[in-house]
Amino acid sequence: MDESIRLLLTIIEYIGTIAFAISGALVAIENRMDLLGVILLGSTTAVGGGLFRDIIIGRDMPAMFANPSYVIVAVVTTIIVFIVMCFLKNLKVIESKAYRIGYNITDSLGLGVFVVVGTTQTMAAGVTNHFLIIFCAVLTAVGGGMLRDIMAAHIPAIFRKHIYCVAAIIGAVLYYVIIYFSNLYPLAVISTISIVVVIRYLAFHFKLNLPKVKINVE
Repeated sequence: MDESIRLLLTIIEYIGTIAFAISGALVAIENRMDLLGVILLGSTTAVGGGLFRDIIIGRDMPAMFANPSYVIVAVVTTIIVFIVMCFLKNLKVIESKAYRIGYNITDSLGLGVFVVVGTTQTMAAGVTNHFLIIFCAVLTAVGGGMLRDIMAAHIPAIFRKHIYCVAAIIGAVLYYVIIYFSNLYPLAVISTISIVVVIRYLAFHFKLNLPKVKINVE
């Protein structure tokens, strides 16, 4: 992997960190958490998935500690979101369609980016098992969101949200297949992020969900 590709992957990882930090901070604000809660929830969303991945692949030093700049970026982002929302001071903003669309876009962007990051980091660690690579890619993408939802006392989005984990799985498979057969990183990155965002947007727009058991409670 040459330096230009490394730079591209580093840039998108920061973009994903910011996107997930925003989504985590917004969830914290919706749940009326204080500044510390906003920082913790936003930062956990941004780096939690990578921590899970690094533990599974046996890294001596998880990326969030080896390169704390990602945590710093996440913390700064959450503080900015907190300040902006303090100035707005209007719950109608949170209830608006524009807010929901914006939240969905940032969350979907973070999901797509961390699918790419998870796949690349797992392969770079020397993992060759196809299923483990896909698993770690998806875990990187959804792990932070799982922690966010658990800390906010919600059922994790991957079990209830509009085709959330499925979008990550499709993106991970697509990225891995392109890299495995062609090694065209720019094409893989653009295609993966695009397909994840499009799937998530369509699911959000048309309210698409996987089948659920509907139980009548008397």
